[in-house]
Amino acid sequence: MSDQSPTFLAAWDCCTARAGRPLPTAAYDAARRSWFDTLAVTAAGITENSSRASARACTLLDGVALFPSGAALVLGTASHALDYDDVCMLATCHPSAPIVSALMGCLPLLARERPAMTWRDLLSAYLVGTETMLRLGAWLGFRHYALGFHATGTLGTVGSAAAVAHAMQLPRAQAHAALSIAASSAAGLRANFGTDVKPLHVGMAAAAGVRAASFARAGIGASDDVWEAAGFALAFNGGSAVAALAWYPDTEWAIVQPGFELKRYPSCYLSHRLIAGILAIRARQPQAARGQPVDIDIEVAHNGLAALKYPQPRTGLQGKFSGPYCAAAAWLDGAVGLGTFSDDAVRRPLLHAGMRRVTLSERSAPSESLDTAPVQVTVRGAGWRDAITVDWAPGSLSDPMSRVQQIQKAQDCVAHGGAMSVEQILPLLDGPLDMPVSALLPMREALLRRTSQFDSNN
Repeated sequence: MSDQSPTFLAAWDCCTARAGRPLPTAAYDAARRSWFDTLAVTAAGITENSSRASARACTLLDGVALFPSGAALVLGTASHALDYDDVCMLATCHPSAPIVSALMGCLPLLARERPAMTWRDLLSAYLVGTETMLRLGAWLGFRHYALGFHATGTLGTVGSAAAVAHAMQLPRAQAHAALSIAASSAAGLRANFGTDVKPLHVGMAAAAGVRAASFARAGIGASDDVWEAAGFALAFNGGSAVAALAWYPDTEWAIVQPGFELKRYPSCYLSHRLIAGILAIRARQPQAARGQPVDIDIEVAHNGLAALKYPQPRTGLQGKFSGPYCAAAAWLDGAVGLGTFSDDAVRRPLLHAGMRRVTLSERSAPSESLDTAPVQVTVRGAGWRDAITVDWAPGSLSDPMSRVQQIQKAQDCVAHGGAMSVEQILPLLDGPLDMPVSALLPMREALLRRTSQFDSNN
């Protein structure tokens, strides 16, 4: 490894060159799991209001099928509609949803223009996209998120363009232009968390990535200066200088190390450790869990409450970003699933009484990293007290989902959305790597068709 920091575009060129060669089995296996998970949560979210509205907005009046960017927007919105898609704290974002959605959006184009393209080739493009997204986010650091940006929207725009450019086999100059065009489209604000706009960020990122690659292929030029000191990094870091880029030719793929966390609960990832802690205490205190009022104290790392912005949520979407609600629901129900975040579930009087007995606080030390910092959970009842330190992240390499658990999650997701069966997406886990990409087209069409079917039936 060189001691000299590479430029971003030079590092990206090395990444694409690596992706053009056979990749480690661990990278392919992890990519397959994330694709399977992402298509499952997309199937669950395809009938949510944000997904249906985005489909109506993108559908042409004459009934012609969606353009690739429109399909990417709908699928991207659906993939994040339930906040159940995977996470990587290397850049405090959801890495798979925008990239998978962008590639699925332009899948008919890829299948037509590259008839020999295989599942292995598509996974390689996906790895280029997620790697670009995450290394860019790590370069910016947490300040980008702290400034109020939804990193999945901003970084995902560039990552989606990188993935599509690689899949389209754009020449280097056009691929660089695609990244720079995408940089001028990057957007997303955390202030919109808890509304339909948050999943729309992912849809817009996927669509913008498809458009950026298409613009570059059509001949629109852009400046490489976007990736120099006064470009994207300065603008999206609030005018502050960033640390040296740490992205080298021998850097392990992020999907392998530190890995992506497959979500166990359909809520903001910053709520997951506190949920896991409460469920663990509840299991140790079965008698106390039978309706006894309790007080719950939760201590998290500095910035650990950044996204948990709703102390008293009024809707299911707001509940996903409420520490008190997630804690009270975990204690009262003994499980956190898709039904936890319906509007009716959030409005239960007993839950609101429980929320008032939840106290959350952040530690003051700013040196802790959110991906490794423990969460302290204490539950107190009449005559008893129990506490736990949650120093693992549910769904991470420290507490991974088994194959059985992942398939069970997928079964719950497809049942929720009604777009397809688990058997239809199992080839993503088990199919041969030389499977043609055209084999994924029925999955794409089933998802897009479900939005119009749901609207016509409701």
